[in-house]
Amino acid sequence: MLSWLRKIFAVPEFPSEETTRLARQLNAIYIVSIVFFLGVDILLAVVGYPLGALSYWIFLGLALAIAILLVVMRHGYLRQTAAVFIAICFVALAVNAGTQTGIYDSTFLGMTAVILLAGVLLGPWGLLTFTVLSILAGFALAYVAGAGLISHPIDTPLNTAIYLTGVFIIDAIFAYLAISNLNASIKHTRASESKLLASNNELVALRASLEKQVEERTAELANANEQSQRRARKFEAVAEVARVTTVRRDPEQLLSEMTRLISEHFGYYHVGIFLLEESGKYAALRASNSPGGIQMLTNNFHIDLSDGSLVSLTIASGKTQVAPSAEFNYPDLPATHSEAILPLKVGDRVTGVLDIHSEAPDAFTSEDIEILNILADQAAIIIEDARLFSETAQALSESRTAYGQYLRQAWEKLPQEVDLTGFQYTDGKTNPIESPIDLPEILSAFQRGEAVSNLANSNAFAIPLKLRDQVIGVLDIRSNTSSSLSESQLTLIRAIAERVSLALENARLFEETTRRADRERKVSEISNHIRSVSDPEIMLQTALDELKRALGANDIQIRPYSRPLADQNTEQKLDPIKNKTIHPTEAA
Repeated sequence: MLSWLRKIFAVPEFPSEETTRLARQLNAIYIVSIVFFLGVDILLAVVGYPLGALSYWIFLGLALAIAILLVVMRHGYLRQTAAVFIAICFVALAVNAGTQTGIYDSTFLGMTAVILLAGVLLGPWGLLTFTVLSILAGFALAYVAGAGLISHPIDTPLNTAIYLTGVFIIDAIFAYLAISNLNASIKHTRASESKLLASNNELVALRASLEKQVEERTAELANANEQSQRRARKFEAVAEVARVTTVRRDPEQLLSEMTRLISEHFGYYHVGIFLLEESGKYAALRASNSPGGIQMLTNNFHIDLSDGSLVSLTIASGKTQVAPSAEFNYPDLPATHSEAILPLKVGDRVTGVLDIHSEAPDAFTSEDIEILNILADQAAIIIEDARLFSETAQALSESRTAYGQYLRQAWEKLPQEVDLTGFQYTDGKTNPIESPIDLPEILSAFQRGEAVSNLANSNAFAIPLKLRDQVIGVLDIRSNTSSSLSESQLTLIRAIAERVSLALENARLFEETTRRADRERKVSEISNHIRSVSDPEIMLQTALDELKRALGANDIQIRPYSRPLADQNTEQKLDPIKNKTIHPTEAA
């Protein structure tokens, strides 16, 4: 029973604090109103008020209507039920006053409670609305009373006192609600003000903290931006060094250019490049940019790798060595206050070091070392490529020289082998040339390696036949006409000369290959015939027969090797085959 009553009289909870507060007030007002109207009926019955009077049913109907409003209010219809409740109270009081003594009835004073309640529950617009309605109701009751439409006697003093007591109680209750609502609003406002002040203080502190963080982040960003720009400039310098040095092919010029570019772009006092010598015991200074380094180059400066210096340690370990600040004893580099030595590595092989000196102490940060290591790796690859290119160029030059000598010797021997010096085409006939033709333009073209025309005879033109810059012959052209050769004809002759040179070389190579193949074939046949027998004397006889047939020789001999007398004494038993001379006539 008790829990059921608690559930009925419990105040509903809503998400909004203001809505919950209004629901709490309405809950109290509705319950008090129900109790009040029921209590008035009981009180009227106790004091002897006629039981059939309309007032009993009015107050009972009000209690029932407010109970319904209480149920509806719990479903969230707060303002709506409040407006209906106030309107019911207004109508009830107006009707009750109209059925009693009109404007003189004590219940009409209850309009003050309605006005207070409208102000509490509905706000300014509700207060204004029911104030106006109460005034109009008063004038209406006054008009009705003046017109003689109300004939009821004036109520007894006791009833008037009872009604006034109820009105005063209700007015006091609604006034208390209004004051409580006002105090709650003031308290809520003060609490909100306190929270707002606290929030403002927090915001001020947060603003100061954010400003400080912004300043710190701005400083960090500026520093990071400066570092990024510095890093970007260094990487641009690395790319510039790589780009410029890549076009250099001469190793000495490449090394000198590299030290100069590194010094200019990175601002270092001295940059030197040491390369390992072939013995692997010394590292020689091969390039430098500073005056002191150039003096060291003049003196052929080198470092013994067993002396324990930073250069030696770098080459031995393959790792960068940094001396941030120390007493340096470099007579030719007196301004050195910090030094970094970076290995030049090709794969896992150290080929030398990049020696960098700075005039400032602690000049090399970890970021600088990282970038310089990238630069050193590029430099090592560029140096190795330049070295390989130089060696390849030298080998190619030697190969071209050797091949040129081979071509010259081969073509010098060819006329003797074929007993022919060339061919001549005249009047539609081609005739071999058995002896050289010593015409001036031919000799000049052969010696100079350039096309020559006979100045005395403008219709004669000699152009050398060249292979690999070697002159293998001359193409001499003469015309019976008096007009000289046109430029288009000369261009055609040059093109034909190039094709003739290639064709002649291909023919020579084909003939040489054919002779070599024939020779190899004959050697293979002779070898097969010799291996077909097992007797040494028959082997020798077979070899002589085959050589006689292959070479067309009349006399082929196999002579023994005569050892010195001392060797003959050590070997008493001699192979009889080695002491025999065989002639083709005997073999026959």
